[in-house]
Amino acid sequence: MQILVLEINTSITLFNLSGQEGSLKFENLGEFEDSNQLNFSDDTECVIIDSTAPEEPKLSMLLTNFINSEYKITTNNVTNAIKKINTDGQIIEHLDREEYTRLSTPSKATIGMVKSYFNKYASWSFNKFIALHSSYYDQYQTLEPEVYLESK
Repeated sequence: MQILVLEINTSITLFNLSGQEGSLKFENLGEFEDSNQLNFSDDTECVIIDSTAPEEPKLSMLLTNFINSEYKITTNNVTNAIKKINTDGQIIEHLDREEYTRLSTPSKATIGMVKSYFNKYASWSFNKFIALHSSYYDQYQTLEPEVYLESK
């Protein structure tokens, strides 16, 4: 298994992800300031990771399952308080965050989707990317809390 991973923040870092014997290996292929420098066909599939992705080791565990699934996007629990406000900016209701999920990365996409986003917008916004390509994201996978051990 080999797949392109784009880490998008202020620039795009391209990785080749390969799986061997149950572990993931990231090979850094370089950093790009301009998405048009991504010399791949527009229909080349990739995985996007940004600041909404979980930290390691949860990210690696998630990627292992996510890449081989039919899902295109992941979700995460909402950790901040959610409030409903009126037009005057006053809080009128506190909402139960347990009833909401947040779309997050990693998410599957194509190089063409990334290029079309950056042709329209100068900087990365996950919400704008999802809005621009909402028809692509018809299936999602909810992240379940998992127990994992870290060696010291």
